[in-house]
Amino acid sequence: MNIVWLSGDLDPAQVGVKNVRLAELAAAGIRIPPGFAVTAAAYREFVEEARLGPSIAQAIRRFRAGRDLAVAAAEIRSAFRDAELPPAMVDEILAGYEELGGDGTDGVVRCSPVDSADEGQADVFLHLRTGADVVAAVRRCFASLFSMAAVGHREAIGEDHLRAAMPVTVQTMVRADVGSSGTARGESTFVRVRARWGLGEPTAAGADQYSVHPGSRPLIVKHRGAKPTKVVYADPRGTRTVPTTPDERGALVLTDDELLELADWSVTADKLFRRPMALEWAKDGCTGRLYAVEVRPWVLPAMTIATRGRVTAVPQLG
Repeated sequence: MNIVWLSGDLDPAQVGVKNVRLAELAAAGIRIPPGFAVTAAAYREFVEEARLGPSIAQAIRRFRAGRDLAVAAAEIRSAFRDAELPPAMVDEILAGYEELGGDGTDGVVRCSPVDSADEGQADVFLHLRTGADVVAAVRRCFASLFSMAAVGHREAIGEDHLRAAMPVTVQTMVRADVGSSGTARGESTFVRVRARWGLGEPTAAGADQYSVHPGSRPLIVKHRGAKPTKVVYADPRGTRTVPTTPDERGALVLTDDELLELADWSVTADKLFRRPMALEWAKDGCTGRLYAVEVRPWVLPAMTIATRGRVTAVPQLG
């Protein structure tokens, strides 16, 4: 099977840790965008059937003999982009995309590395609207395993390039460009939520910030940020930053009900993974629904301890 849906008990060696966590969130009742993973086994089948192994090995030999790393890595990626995915794999990917809505449905395709060392090569392809676009993006995600940084890292640690694999995630796209996005994370007895209009993870500067104390008698503390700009989708691909409207700058991004839902998700994620987690969320501006789009371990900020005139930063363990 070349694709698996983001539900149930998934194998991180086949779909990557990010997808395993998303499936666990979904099983716990947290809303995630519908989607599926193209597996590591599918990647390896593609490499084998397209006979890419010899091209990879030859480019690596030339690099080790003195060829520039950027040139060697580009040769491998070019070979990937020129190769055709196996027909049965294409059929499965297209069938999966059809189940998500088919042509005309906004989709997102991103890398889901098995090895955390490959996280830096996590390419993302946004607002794809045809099955052909989705298939092409999957192949480009496969090729991203041979970025210059990825090849250089594997060379440095002595890892076999032919043993690496890159699962790929295909999901419906949350229209946060006309909605909002942000993070939620637990801090002691409350949940800290940060929000902005448009796409992306907001920085502290300019974002709305909320403290939510969940429970039978919840308490919400709100701080409205300036929110001078937002990130939206650009045609035909990519993103761009635009000014917010006066109404957006003057309004709070989230309602009380949305804040309580995010706080509940954050508490659930911390319990589910038995450690503090940072939850990335997005609100679809077309449907008004919130979605969890990623969850990752969160390192608590360092505590500052003063001892006899000396100040020492001690990291808290999550």
